[in-house]
Amino acid sequence: MSVFDFTYWALDHTHPGNMVAMMDGESNPIKKWRDVNASAFLIFPSFPDAGSDVPPHPLERWITHGDKFPKLGRFGDMTLFVDLPNEMRTDEVAEYFGDTSGSSGSAVVTCGSPGEVANDPTLGKYFIAVHEKGTDWGLDQQKGDAFFNIALRAQDQLRQRVAFALSQILVVVDKAIGVEGDHTEAFVAYHDILVRNAFGNYRDILKQVAYNPLMAENLSYLQSKSTAHMWEHQQKHAFADENFAREIMQLFSTGLYELNKDGSHKVDENGELINAYTNDEIMSFARLWTGFDYQQTRGNMEDNTWFGNRVDPMRIEASWRDKFPKTDMTGGYIGDGYPLCVDLPDKMWLRRGARYRLLGSKYTPELMEDHPSFKNDLTMKHFVLEAGSKLKEALCNADEVGNCQYAMTVTLESNLLCTGKECDADTARVVDAGGELYYEYISPACVEQAFYLNAKKVIFKDRMKDSSCANPLLPYASEACCSVADVVAYRNPDYIYDQERVMFSTAGSRCEAMGKQLCDFNYINDLDDHKKGYHWTSDSCKIQVKVDSVGQVALLYKPNSYNHLHPHIDPNNRNFFKVYWDGDYPRNEIDGPDGNNCGNGVCEALETGGCLCDTNVFESRVFSRMPTSVDEVLSKLTIGAYDTLAYDDGTYSDSVTENDVTAYFKAGEEFTAETIFEVTDKNRRSFRFKNSMESVRVQGDSSLSFRNPSSFMSVLNTESTAGKAAYETDAALDHYLYHDNTAPFLALRMIQRMVTSNPSPRYIQAVADAFTSGQYMDIGSGIYGDMGAMTAAVILEPQARDETLDNDPFDGQFVEQVLQITRLSRGLEITPSDTVKLVYFDHLKDKVGQAPYEYDTVFSFFLPEYTPDGTTKIGQATLVAPEVVALDAPKTVELINGMFSMVKYGLSRCYGGFNSNWGSCTENDDFSNSYAHLTHEMAWDQPEAGEVHASAVVSELSLLLTAGRLSNTNFDIVKNAYLDKLPLAGHAAAHRMAVQLLLTTPEFHTTQTTIPSGLARPEPAEPVSSGVPYKAIVMVMLGGGADSFNMLVPHTCTGAKDMYQEYNEVRLDVALPKNDLIELNSVSNQVCEKFGVHPRYGNVAAMFNSGDLSWFTNTGVLDKETNKYEYWKDTVTQLFAHNWMQQAAQKVDPMKDAFGTGILGRIRDAATNQGRSVGAFSIDWSSAATSGKPGVNPSAVILNRNGVTKFNEKPSSDDMLITIKKLNEDVTPESGAFSDLWSDHLTTALATNERLYNTLSVKTVQTEFPNEHLSRQLEMVAKMIDSRGERGADADVFFSSKGGFDTHMNTLVNTDRLFGELDAAYGAFRQELEAKGIWDKVTLITVSDFARTLKPNGNAGVDHAWGGNYLIMGGSVKGGQIHGEYPDNLTDEGDRMLTRGRAIPTTGWEVVFRATAEWFGCDPADLPEILPNMETFTREDYWIPASNVFNM
Repeated sequence: MSVFDFTYWALDHTHPGNMVAMMDGESNPIKKWRDVNASAFLIFPSFPDAGSDVPPHPLERWITHGDKFPKLGRFGDMTLFVDLPNEMRTDEVAEYFGDTSGSSGSAVVTCGSPGEVANDPTLGKYFIAVHEKGTDWGLDQQKGDAFFNIALRAQDQLRQRVAFALSQILVVVDKAIGVEGDHTEAFVAYHDILVRNAFGNYRDILKQVAYNPLMAENLSYLQSKSTAHMWEHQQKHAFADENFAREIMQLFSTGLYELNKDGSHKVDENGELINAYTNDEIMSFARLWTGFDYQQTRGNMEDNTWFGNRVDPMRIEASWRDKFPKTDMTGGYIGDGYPLCVDLPDKMWLRRGARYRLLGSKYTPELMEDHPSFKNDLTMKHFVLEAGSKLKEALCNADEVGNCQYAMTVTLESNLLCTGKECDADTARVVDAGGELYYEYISPACVEQAFYLNAKKVIFKDRMKDSSCANPLLPYASEACCSVADVVAYRNPDYIYDQERVMFSTAGSRCEAMGKQLCDFNYINDLDDHKKGYHWTSDSCKIQVKVDSVGQVALLYKPNSYNHLHPHIDPNNRNFFKVYWDGDYPRNEIDGPDGNNCGNGVCEALETGGCLCDTNVFESRVFSRMPTSVDEVLSKLTIGAYDTLAYDDGTYSDSVTENDVTAYFKAGEEFTAETIFEVTDKNRRSFRFKNSMESVRVQGDSSLSFRNPSSFMSVLNTESTAGKAAYETDAALDHYLYHDNTAPFLALRMIQRMVTSNPSPRYIQAVADAFTSGQYMDIGSGIYGDMGAMTAAVILEPQARDETLDNDPFDGQFVEQVLQITRLSRGLEITPSDTVKLVYFDHLKDKVGQAPYEYDTVFSFFLPEYTPDGTTKIGQATLVAPEVVALDAPKTVELINGMFSMVKYGLSRCYGGFNSNWGSCTENDDFSNSYAHLTHEMAWDQPEAGEVHASAVVSELSLLLTAGRLSNTNFDIVKNAYLDKLPLAGHAAAHRMAVQLLLTTPEFHTTQTTIPSGLARPEPAEPVSSGVPYKAIVMVMLGGGADSFNMLVPHTCTGAKDMYQEYNEVRLDVALPKNDLIELNSVSNQVCEKFGVHPRYGNVAAMFNSGDLSWFTNTGVLDKETNKYEYWKDTVTQLFAHNWMQQAAQKVDPMKDAFGTGILGRIRDAATNQGRSVGAFSIDWSSAATSGKPGVNPSAVILNRNGVTKFNEKPSSDDMLITIKKLNEDVTPESGAFSDLWSDHLTTALATNERLYNTLSVKTVQTEFPNEHLSRQLEMVAKMIDSRGERGADADVFFSSKGGFDTHMNTLVNTDRLFGELDAAYGAFRQELEAKGIWDKVTLITVSDFARTLKPNGNAGVDHAWGGNYLIMGGSVKGGQIHGEYPDNLTDEGDRMLTRGRAIPTTGWEVVFRATAEWFGCDPADLPEILPNMETFTREDYWIPASNVFNM
């Protein structure tokens, strides 16, 4: 019976029964302290007593929440107070049991964070432990406050700037983290990783980010578990979470496509881009990112809760880690290049390079796992190093007087001779170095081959527990010795230490020494249960391979006899992994059209699909001569080798070096499989390779073969340790880092964030070279990945420094909003008021679209590949402008209003200010009521001529705010405005006027110069209606990939099979109960007569059943019709990636025939060419969907869901708006494209803003919309539709969006909320439009990046898939229909299903939007331009007539 700490379930908010009791005014049914009757037992109510009011509790609840209850030990065991979890080591517990906590308070571990030092009051520094604004006010802004005050005051500005750039690459989305918004420490601790390593090495950044709990929570690999673990412990066929595996490649290292070093794309022989990786690699790496969990919490952290330590690097729970080989991105395995564990020198723990880490008085290992009972076992047999031991001497490290100087880590510098019992030990775990001071042996990084010869059966403890197979050459089990014909076994009493492992041969020798033999035993006698582990038997094993339909394999162990096989290697296991077949592979006839009778009968055809094959392993020599080059070695050898100096003297006696390759030969031999080659690659990494290759061949047909895959993790549970998982993680991080793409990919990202949006190939290559060489000029360590060298290249390369490039119309970038605010604040010397010590900016994200730590998605604030629409010079040149994605009228108005407010009133909330404090909203020189104000000024010395003074002021302001780029024309405009103000209000008011005007110039908002033409910039014309009946299309993007197979679910199916049952069996713990579904009216064209919708879809169901809504099923991006065998070559679109699939859904132009345009923009263009006045609006953010062809229509207007804010409500002069327009007048063709876009945007934004402010300020709605993101967007859409008359609109297209659908974790909980919010928004929108009598003129269509996998991952979540189910609704929709083909087989064997339930669409977006365009009134002759790819779909019945979708 086990004892657990149940405090977690004693909290008010964790157990449902506690919450019910609290609402009833009763005490918690689950208590923290035991009852007065001394009962300490909690009975898990799986089957409550008859008449009990306690509902049955399924065991699933224990499985799901079990990790929240620390196991303390077995009932009746003795445990030391120090071994209790931190949360249990309280004074109350200590006092009750007669122990002491060792302090006067409830002490817990208080280790420091990196860089944390003790306070030194003599330095006069202070740390504000409580927010100046109070303990419960403004804490949600505290992390931003920390950022800005460092950015404004710190002396290491370049370091902080680089860290901010990195934070936009290695993004953590704050809303994805399960802590309250007022928490700060975890976020600043994450940012500190980037600050610390800004000039360090990118490898360190990748590792620290990968181990950071915020990143794990953000990208949902926290507590991700392997398929084997989920099946063994929960009987679920779940898969590893793929989120981080995808994004660490796409966003943090390699990008999507192969790159040359200058950043240009590599192409294949057909001119197509080459993928850097495929979904196979994502699934492989996902298995590697299993096993990560929070460290134990400690007391000196802000977030000291039961829900995890979000500050310290995560630990690895080895039992959760996937144990099987993982392929990499370059055709190999993670583990290639590492030595085989079987090839390590004998007694490696005494050899050169062996490492030890100090444990102190603790005698249980940390990188390996011992049974918990050993912690309190006073009889435990330790490996005590004897007097005279060379190892003991090395660990002691005695000083000149003989006192041991024990080091935290020790690495042996030479081979040591063994002493006493050391000579009988095959390996070590923990050694007693004297005085009960312990060191843990750290075995070197090595790999195992998945297949090997002469496998032997091992049994875990006794026959009734599991059996497995093990490599006899590895010390992985203990001896089990029987007398002849006996099945009761004993360990040799002279075994050296508990938990000792030995090789098979050693086990046999120890049995012989007892007069016994290895045996196929039933149980071990005279040994405590916790001291038993895996034990060698005399039985042999067969290693078989199960091959699935795509050639992936699963290991099967088959001992000659066994009672129970461990589930992850038994015949039913589904632990498939990719191998590299040399040619064909066995294929079952039932798996597809290309079956070969399982290799022409050499393998067994399985009834469930796949083939079962016996295997042989063959080793062969690779080189019989010296290799001709380093590249030849690297391309042909994959098995690593250990340092030859660690072997006994004379083992490797000769060496030869030719062609930069050194060969080490065994004594008396030439080129054999044991020869070792040593080379250095282009990145200065040294490798040793064994001159060997191993292949696995199917017995009966040697042509069916593949390379023997390697793996750090052992298939044997007890040998699959946290230490090996850490090595595997390091190998993966190295693979990302040293990939040829990483240097140019990161170079482009850093240049874009710090210098220019469109760097030249030469510039990218120079920065990439600095990264790979580790040096730029004389800056850098000379080590690959040096961020200092990269940063130096970024800011010192000619394209960054050459002033003549300021005149290049296409060199430059927009300045980010945060940088604009810090430039203004720092340049003009912002100073806190007397009542506060810090500068506070509040709610910047909502106002200007950017704020530190406040990201909406992992793609940061700006998309690196974003190209403005074709009406701009940048768009016409097909260049990118990442910051333009956030450039919209509402945020521009808010940004300028906020900066104006700071200049005039100090930091306050006056007229759109950036602080929540009201202050004094009168423009004067009194800033006493503001939280801070700008103190820069240049007093006017009266004898000085006013014009001279004005020139000096504007010149200095130009230097501070525009880096001196202000054009002569704009300089004079600002100077004249200063002179006009000077005699009327004094130099301070004139100074404020000049600053405000400069803040509107293109030179401030971009890094370019401008060449004014002297002509006024044209403002957008007022649209005029043609009088045709109004229509509107509303696109709703469900960002992140909606789980739409839980939106539309099979319900009643009387055909060949019960589709709901199949749905339930495939979806497992993310399936919706049938009784919870809302039934839809029957349909006649699908695999089921009736479908149901999510229980939160009440409005959706009502609209479907009333005829206002239909579904498009299994719909998505299709380049052409395809199948599961051809999709990979039929599809140009980058599948399964958020940004590319969102763009594809918005553009519906997979072949890029209408480059730079979106589907709504092309529909709008076609309608405009008919003479109609068509508006285009995107709510909150810009959208690719609304972009049209250059010259046909003005750019789409971006609206804020909360309405329109008046611009500059209290101007400093009556003619200020006129002056601002002069500063942004039209320019010559040679002027900067970025500065031109800013001025054009500002002119349009101000005109549009004024027009919409006047129009919308009088518009109201009759329906109460929920206070939620999408509802507010659709409320704004409803107001815009209501204003169609005032706007002169014949038609409109709208783009709106809602994020949060990337549900890699806790899908059911998250989608319950999300779908409920969607349904409420749809219902309110319909109600409002019906009330306004316009419902029949509007069509709303939902789209998403993709659907989710039908099969869940180990976090009760789902990953990226493809085809999904999308609704179309409106008064003209011919509702109650399901268009397209719902899949008739949801298993992976289905014709339309890829792995894990990724549905291949049967209906492309073209079908949806063709019908919609026809309803909208577009001419059929325009359809090929609206849908550039429509001619690809030649099957006549592929298309759904518009009259079937709409009431035309």
